[in-house]
Amino acid sequence: MPRALALLCLLAFAQLPAMAAPSTKPAWTPEAQEAVSLFLSSHPSLEARNFEVQWKDPKIDIPSCPKAIKVDAIQKEKAWGQVFLTLKCESAKPWVRPGAIYVTVNGRYMVAARTLKAGQVLGPTDWRWVEGELSKLADSVLEDPDLVKDLELSRNFQPNSAFRLNDFRAIAVIKTGDQVRVSMVGRAFTIDASGQAMADAPLGATVRVKIADGKIIQGRVVSPGSVEVLLE
Repeated sequence: MPRALALLCLLAFAQLPAMAAPSTKPAWTPEAQEAVSLFLSSHPSLEARNFEVQWKDPKIDIPSCPKAIKVDAIQKEKAWGQVFLTLKCESAKPWVRPGAIYVTVNGRYMVAARTLKAGQVLGPTDWRWVEGELSKLADSVLEDPDLVKDLELSRNFQPNSAFRLNDFRAIAVIKTGDQVRVSMVGRAFTIDASGQAMADAPLGATVRVKIADGKIIQGRVVSPGSVEVLLE
């Protein structure tokens, strides 16, 4: 009988669900979070900005460090959106750990208020402010109208399209087809001629000009409507 009872007990225990050993998921330590927060607050791309950090679970444990943890970002220029980090402990027992966070940045940026064409200079009624998450927008979204006050659009824009810094170029003082004055300068002489510009060009740029005899020469724009060609 005792043997039969023992056998019944063994069968009962075998039917119980196995108890898994408790496991701890890798997580950010307070000191690692503090080091990352200090890194972000001093990053140039986040200066004078309001931002929030979403902490993505690390792949492996982040140990404690007797010294201040050093933090660096793989992408140096911008510390918002998806940011991949390297954390280093430079102590008697050094270690290096990867980390990933998402930094949300909100702010206002400029968009087209109406249809605009390439070559236009922005006026007060051509754009308006929009509030949104900058971390979801393209790099170099325009946040300051003074940065483009002496520039013109390099492409067409539809209403509500966001401006970027690379959507602007120096204002062309010579347009394609303009009649221009050409000064061909040698060591001891200058020959003046006229011709037709073959492209738009701002001050200081190089432009091709078709002169009266049909030849095409290349010179530098020195003033509106004037091109200088240096002869060797």
